[in-house]
Amino acid sequence: MNLIKKLPDLFLMNDGSRVATLEDWKVRRSEIIDLLMDVQYGNMPDTPEVVSESNGAWEELENGHKQRRDRLEFTPSRDKPLTSFSLGITVTYPSEEAISHRLQNTLNFDRTRIPALLYVGGKTFDSVLDNGYAIINYPNDSLEPMEMGKPRLGPAREAYKSLYAKQFSWGSISAWAWGARRVLDHVIRMPEIDGKRVAISGHSRNGKTALLAGALDERFAVVNPAGSGCAGAGSYLALGNGCEDLAALTSRERWWAWAHPEFESWVGRETELPFDQHFLMSLVAPRPLLRTEGVDDAWANPEGTSVSYVATQPVYDFLRVSDRNAIFYREGGHDHTEEDAKALMKLCDERFFRIARDTDFSRPLPQTPPSDELIDWDKPET
Repeated sequence: MNLIKKLPDLFLMNDGSRVATLEDWKVRRSEIIDLLMDVQYGNMPDTPEVVSESNGAWEELENGHKQRRDRLEFTPSRDKPLTSFSLGITVTYPSEEAISHRLQNTLNFDRTRIPALLYVGGKTFDSVLDNGYAIINYPNDSLEPMEMGKPRLGPAREAYKSLYAKQFSWGSISAWAWGARRVLDHVIRMPEIDGKRVAISGHSRNGKTALLAGALDERFAVVNPAGSGCAGAGSYLALGNGCEDLAALTSRERWWAWAHPEFESWVGRETELPFDQHFLMSLVAPRPLLRTEGVDDAWANPEGTSVSYVATQPVYDFLRVSDRNAIFYREGGHDHTEEDAKALMKLCDERFFRIARDTDFSRPLPQTPPSDELIDWDKPET
């Protein structure tokens, strides 16, 4: 692994002082949000002024689960009703058998308001549905299309650009994360879902999206980026062999439009970056954060994610929730597997229903350097 430099101090505030109290951390958290959005992801709009919702009819699936398709219509400005765009989402509800099993075995599991996983993209997991959780999928590409080296504005950014010119600098990841937050607005209004027990997950570029959305929006109770790599949970300063780096991410032949339009200016200047991705992950605290990674997923930089995990730990220690900073490695490459989903369910069940997990989520990769070789700053005392 190539460690370009030690990772920047999370607790160093803009005025040169360091975080000493919980109130200081609230201020520092806002500073970090501004920094990351201004430099890396691009700022995003707030909730549209008008949102219309329509719910589809439930359809029974062969496995006993049921599914419906809802549609959201967004109108950014009430004064411009013709400028609007829509987003379809899919809600998959667990079978009566799965819910009955949880009712029999889990204290405080509520049949009428169940927990849910909001998943960026279209994948579902048997282990999530069989655990009595609903899955809400949204096709983020319909908000912002993806084509390597040939970016084009999707309906979300196009609508806001037509109304507000250059007010928003959001790249694709920011636009996708904005979509996740708008889907969450809808989910927490569903009478079938417990809005305080909603996790978010996604894989690869959708893992980057899940991490950003979960970091910014504290309504997500558990956050799980999977194989998210560069601009996700992977470090820019700790690089494994053959991994994606800042130059690859922002190449004009690849995905430069995913980030802030000026983020590419930092290529070759990584030592000057005022943050690394442990800054982003610190925003999730004190909520549980689980990174799920394949040990052979070289391009997604599992070594760098291990380093970022270690560098995030001081925030969780400071907030006295040390065990909520979590990481899970499995054999294999770039995929999001049922094994990953089962790990997430263990963390969610612990958070939502106080079921003790039987898996150690505090084990970085064995080759990860010790903390004092990665950071040269101390967490504040509480």
